[in-house]
Amino acid sequence: GIPTPQGISMKKENRKDSAKELGLKLPCVVKPCCGGSSIGVTIVRTEDEFKSALDEAFKWEDNLIIEEYVEGREFSVGVIDYKALPIIEIAPIQGFYDYKNKYKAGATKETCPAVLPKDVSERMQRWAEKACESAGVTTYARVDQLLTEDGDIYCLEINTLPGMTGTSLLPQEAAAVGISYDELTEKIIEISLRRYE
Repeated sequence: GIPTPQGISMKKENRKDSAKELGLKLPCVVKPCCGGSSIGVTIVRTEDEFKSALDEAFKWEDNLIIEEYVEGREFSVGVIDYKALPIIEIAPIQGFYDYKNKYKAGATKETCPAVLPKDVSERMQRWAEKACESAGVTTYARVDQLLTEDGDIYCLEINTLPGMTGTSLLPQEAAAVGISYDELTEKIIEISLRRYE
């Protein structure tokens, strides 16, 4: 019941180089299934770009996700022990939130807490919690989401090992509710140890 973009998965041994033959509408997004940092992700706008997008994604792993492209504002919601943190909005200055925009200083504006109506924030947080619960992600994660102009929310993916530098998204979200970086790391360790008691 979690809202996600329409899509398919593709294994390398079952590769098909035509979006049209697969019944996919363009634009679409081609990405490795289990990668991180948006490595190997391509927004495909023409049939000619589809094959090269597959080539790029298959360099990184043998299982891909190909899904409809959804235009909207980008957000991420941290979840610790099934409880959502404040939402962060991610606004790249150019393009989408790819590897370059994630790690180049000044390439992306990050706002936490995100400026959203209360009901929209609550829905995003609820979907993030439900996504983690449904997938069995127990300790901590970050759920990336899109919000369209019409107010529709799409959950894109669960980051099961989100960045944990002092300036990463999850620590920023924790700081918004008064949890320091040291407290956050200690909390993650405590939750993890509790699972093995």
